[in-house]
Amino acid sequence: MKNINDKLINDSEFDLICEYIKLRNESNISQSELAKRVGIARSTIARMERNLHSISLGTFIKLLGAMDYKLEIVKKEEKNE
Repeated sequence: MKNINDKLINDSEFDLICEYIKLRNESNISQSELAKRVGIARSTIARMERNLHSISLGTFIKLLGAMDYKLEIVKKEEKNE
């Protein structure tokens, strides 16, 4: 668990948001442009990126789709002990 802006989020959520931000930056898409593509407020994206606001899974999938990415589920790698 990570304490970000006085909010506890799990490592997986933190990693997912970090990866999304990396993809958005690599795609050279501003928060404003992405918000227009998806039809949400730029402030919603900004709050999500700062871990101040949780968005729905559906909205997250729309954000990824607007950047030409998709969310996939894969089995965890087994840890060697």
